[in-house]
This record gives sequence, structure tokens and C-alpha cells, in this order.
Amino acid sequence: MTQKSITDIVAAIVAELTPLQSDERQRVIQASLVLLGESPLAVGKKLPEAQSETDYGNDVPARARTWMKQNHLSVNQVQQVFHTSSDGVEIIISEIPGKGNRDKVRNAYVLLGIAGLISSNEPRFDDREARALCERYGFFDGTNHMKYMKGGNEFTGSKEKGWTLTAPGLKQGAAIILNLTK
Repeated sequence: MTQKSITDIVAAIVAELTPLQSDERQRVIQASLVLLGESPLAVGKKLPEAQSETDYGNDVPARARTWMKQNHLSVNQVQQVFHTSSDGVEIIISEIPGKGNRDKVRNAYVLLGIAGLISSNEPRFDDREARALCERYGFFDGTNHMKYMKGGNEFTGSKEKGWTLTAPGLKQGAAIILNLTK
């Protein structure tokens, strides 16, 4: 007995599905997957088309989409660093990059600004959140923390008013993500 090629099988399935309506086709495919012991596809009205690495969709705010395109970042790369849910955007990497505490603090602030861009379309964040992030990753130094914030041009603002990433900060955020997802 000869083995049928995938092309032959697809042609036979298409021939069987052709007379059916779209919703009936989807039910047949779902039922077939279940009978074969596979997980059914999560589908709406139509089977989803494969999302390309550069298809940012409507889930990402406009300014964040533009930033991703300008910096050649894919949705997949961003999702390796951030988790987006109805509760907001969370940094999920195991370690904030940096040679020393100063670099790690500044990179944490930059990543928090990117999280703000992804969640609210503005690269803003509160100093309290940033300090909590530094504590979570174990490099918060109450004595030197504000010294680490001096110099550099990645963000502007203050402890009282909060921080906003600048254009160089947005560029640095993209570089951090690219390095983390190599």
C-alpha cells in the first residue's frame, strides 16, 4: 500500500469541505482534531491567519507599534521580556542586565518606561514602581540609588513627579530587548 502525500490528503479534505458553509467547515475540523486526540483550535468566526513577526495588531498601542517598527522589534521579542494582561504590563525576564548596580538601576527604569509605552502609549512610570522593581531584582541600594539616577539622558523627571523616557531612552530600551532576545 502506498502512502498518500500531504497534498493528496489536503485535496481530499478540501473536496469534502467545499459544499459546506464556513461554520460547518470549522465544526468538522474541530471535531476531527478532537477525535484524533489533538487540542481544538481557538477560533472565532474564521480560522485565524498566521501572525507574522512584524504584524503588531491592535493589541499594541499606536506609539508602541511605531517604536517597535522603527527599532525592528517583533511582537515575539517584546513578549519574551514583557507579559501583557488586563492588569497591565509586567517585566518577566529573570535578570535585569547591567555590569553593576548603576547600570542595572538605569536599565530597570528604561524597561519600566517601555512597559508604560506598551500599556498606556506613554513611556512614563512612577518612581515608587521603579524602586519596587529594583528591590524585586535585588539591587536596590537606598544609599546610592539617587546617585545612580544622575547623568545620562535616557529619562527625564524626578522622584516626586515620575519619569518619562526620552528618545535615547526609547532607543536604549529597544537595544536591551534585542540583546535579551538574541
